[in-house]
Amino acid sequence: MYSRTAKVHETLGDHRTAAEQYALAATARPADTYARIFALDLVAGAEMHLKRGSIEQACSTWHRAIDHMGGVRSVRTRKAVSRMRGDLARFRARGLRCVAELDERGRDLLAGA
Repeated sequence: MYSRTAKVHETLGDHRTAAEQYALAATARPADTYARIFALDLVAGAEMHLKRGSIEQACSTWHRAIDHMGGVRSVRTRKAVSRMRGDLARFRARGLRCVAELDERGRDLLAGA
């Protein structure tokens, strides 16, 4: 339910509300049972934070998503991490620590999968 509401807000360009709804979607399910869905909801929320220009919040949310991807083997999660690394490319030159740390975690996750 929250994911669908988030998608509507995303389509309308209301990225703040979309991010909030994706966060609610993630917490609406047990993270242990639905690790992939939980992580993908967090990824979508992080993407909304990034669209709002909130890079630190996006990085924090992506870190939480990666925390739940450890045992998940999914094409969608791998694509999400690859997309995340691409989205972060424009911030690498700024020397933001949160970007460098997140990029390293993403690279390590993809290398280990």
